[in-house]
Amino acid sequence: MRTSIDYYANPSVRERIAEYCGGTGAEPLSFTAEYLVGYGAYLKASQRKEFISSDVSGFHWILDNGLDIFRSLWDKESTLGVLDVEYYNLDYPGEIYYDPAGCFTKLEPLYGAIQSKFDEWRIPHLTLMTGQGYHFAWKVPADSPADRQLERIGHISDSLADIYSTITTHRHRRVSFQHGQAFDGLGRVMEFMCHEIIRAASEASRIPLVFSDVVVGGGRGRFAEAISLDLSAFGDPITMRDIRCPFSTHQKHKVQIYKVGRRIAREIPIQLTLPRRGDVPLKDLLNSRRRYAAAAELASTGNCLLPPAAESFGELIQKYAASPLAAFHKEYDSADHDPPDDWPSTYDAFDLSSVPPCIAAPLLHPNPNVLQPTHLQNIARYLYLTGWHPKHIGGLIRSKYEHDHGWIEDWTHLDASTRADFWIRLYSGAVATGLDRLIDFNCVSMQERHLCPRPWCGHNLAAVRSVTS
Repeated sequence: MRTSIDYYANPSVRERIAEYCGGTGAEPLSFTAEYLVGYGAYLKASQRKEFISSDVSGFHWILDNGLDIFRSLWDKESTLGVLDVEYYNLDYPGEIYYDPAGCFTKLEPLYGAIQSKFDEWRIPHLTLMTGQGYHFAWKVPADSPADRQLERIGHISDSLADIYSTITTHRHRRVSFQHGQAFDGLGRVMEFMCHEIIRAASEASRIPLVFSDVVVGGGRGRFAEAISLDLSAFGDPITMRDIRCPFSTHQKHKVQIYKVGRRIAREIPIQLTLPRRGDVPLKDLLNSRRRYAAAAELASTGNCLLPPAAESFGELIQKYAASPLAAFHKEYDSADHDPPDDWPSTYDAFDLSSVPPCIAAPLLHPNPNVLQPTHLQNIARYLYLTGWHPKHIGGLIRSKYEHDHGWIEDWTHLDASTRADFWIRLYSGAVATGLDRLIDFNCVSMQERHLCPRPWCGHNLAAVRSVTS
């Protein structure tokens, strides 16, 4: 096997991918996935775009052209849970490709903590080694008691309900209100899961554990590196999110040359997303994911069916419901954003001169700053610590999204209210529950991370932090 096309021609490889999509390779129309996505160099060369979205009938075309393959999070029969953890390095974005053994060794304490927690919670799951970390995946069957619990927990905005109720060229059928609620409820429970995992793993991890790829400090001979627990899928409609399939190729570094550099793009081969099973040594799995024949041999054993978690996940939902995080979520939902007609006298009238420049600058220049997790985290921290109700912090961010700032983001299929509420709920919730100890929320750290636009501005972030401690 010399090429990805040769590799994908292997029947076992195709069948494992099809299983993850909820069907069989011989009958893609049997898939429970709503749609598929192909990504890769072939598309960039032939169609001048990096990805293509297709209905499930495009399964064989995607593989026949050697593309990375993703399936939709949106499923016809279940609510899918996928915990995505990734190593990232702000100084050397290509480090995970250049030194995978070193980077995945740094992931091992978190990997072990996640497996221990899933065992404790009795949640069956499929573990996949991706190009940059791991996916831990399972499903909650629709109409199961656990899924109905998720529906009751979830809360979707009126604007998102409108998106789900319409049919467009991208959405060939409606998303039921119940499924939309369950997806949002799952996001909240997964926040709780991540809080528990971070608490269990933070002392053992050699590098920071964070929500999404926020800017972390380096210096003194250290990389600005961290591990991201990425829940960002819950900030967008379920119709807009997809996940990489097991046994898919991984050619992101071949496409995003601007990010990793030409040497890595040229010299590092296409990699493969493989299940991590049992006690297979890490070095063996890392070796197999760069060898088509070894990966195809692995595909001939086992399966890639998403395991159902119903009763055990219901028990985890109860743990979440009794947690401080759930209490914070109720507080968040107890208020509403100010109506848009009132924004000129509320959110738009917010006096940015009253806050530190590091908080004011991204609000004054929202595009692209308030799309970036780092700025959203710091805005949420500061305003929550100084007495804002978190829902109104979300409303402030939503108002920025809904004004014309020449956005690089295409809001056509997205929901500004959902996006704003997700990020602010995530970061202010970490402060409210004590998970975020605000260690880097001080003026010196802001300067070290190049987030301070005006040193010696007269504000002291540490003083804000100490008032609430």
